[in-house]
Amino acid sequence: MKTTLLMATSVNGFIARRDGDEDFLPSENWKQMIFYIKEHGNLIWGRKTYEAVVSWGDKYVESLKNFPIIIVSKSKKAFSESNITVCSSPEEAVEIAKSKNYKKALLSGGSSLNTSFIKANLVDEIIISINPTILADGIKLFSESDFEIKLELKKVDELSSGIVQLRYSVINVIPDKSA
Repeated sequence: MKTTLLMATSVNGFIARRDGDEDFLPSENWKQMIFYIKEHGNLIWGRKTYEAVVSWGDKYVESLKNFPIIIVSKSKKAFSESNITVCSSPEEAVEIAKSKNYKKALLSGGSSLNTSFIKANLVDEIIISINPTILADGIKLFSESDFEIKLELKKVDELSSGIVQLRYSVINVIPDKSA
């Protein structure tokens, strides 16, 4: 099964402000998210990301109601929505997706979840939408860790709102670059 990491960032690689706010991201990013969820047929998120989207308002949650969502949460918090399955690890999320006969999975997590998927060597493709903003500080695409990812550029698209989208194949993940 192929797993694609889809993320929107500032030019300097931040996915949110330090407080988690993503107000610098144009709405085109949400349209891209929905496009890729439709293409993949499912979505893997972390609990914090899901709760952040819920805080944005009903129209965002409503746009997700017809898509299966796998939430990775260490607390295994239960959700009342029928389209949500909760698990406790990246490996379990992938196994759930496989058990539902998905050929591919879409991951769009926070920095910790992204890092845990990379370190488990579970990401085959990375799509990054670079937004025309530079933040002085914020939450990085990946959490502080010791790894290196070798990528091959597959495609570059210019989207509306000055967004540049880069699509990479993951060639190799070196979990501990000092090794």
